[in-house]
Amino acid sequence: MGRRKVTHQLISDNSTRRITFRIRKDGLLKKLKELTILCGLPACAIIYSEYKEGPELWPNRNEVRSLLNRLSDLPVEKQTKYKMNQNDLMNRMVQDAEKRLEKVQFHKRSMDLGLMTMYTDLITDADYSEELKKAGEMVEKRFKAIKERVKAVKAGTSIIKRD
Repeated sequence: MGRRKVTHQLISDNSTRRITFRIRKDGLLKKLKELTILCGLPACAIIYSEYKEGPELWPNRNEVRSLLNRLSDLPVEKQTKYKMNQNDLMNRMVQDAEKRLEKVQFHKRSMDLGLMTMYTDLITDADYSEELKKAGEMVEKRFKAIKERVKAVKAGTSIIKRD
């Protein structure tokens, strides 16, 4: 039995909306239960709907209260560390894209410098001071990264660095 593509918009028929809500809520709570069991972490859900009076709490009121108290005991910085609105998300995506662009530009400059040194005589040809300056910066950057990796190996820490 195949599934049809669902457009994400408000379901106009009230009974269909209620059935869809119940099915998706049950699926969400099932996934949350699986997450808590498989990963061994505490989790809770608070669901407000127009179909029930008051909130629906999962797994139970005491567990939800316990987790909310635990959250409120944290410093504000930790409480909101992963909280993001649309603007924050877009800023993060722009920063990630800028990092990727910088890496691609770095690689391109490396390739250009390699080709330039292969096909030209740097001593007698035109002024390459800007390109040589960039090459020096790239070499310094690589050298610094190598030094950090050597220091990490000597200290016995992880050398895998992800940007």
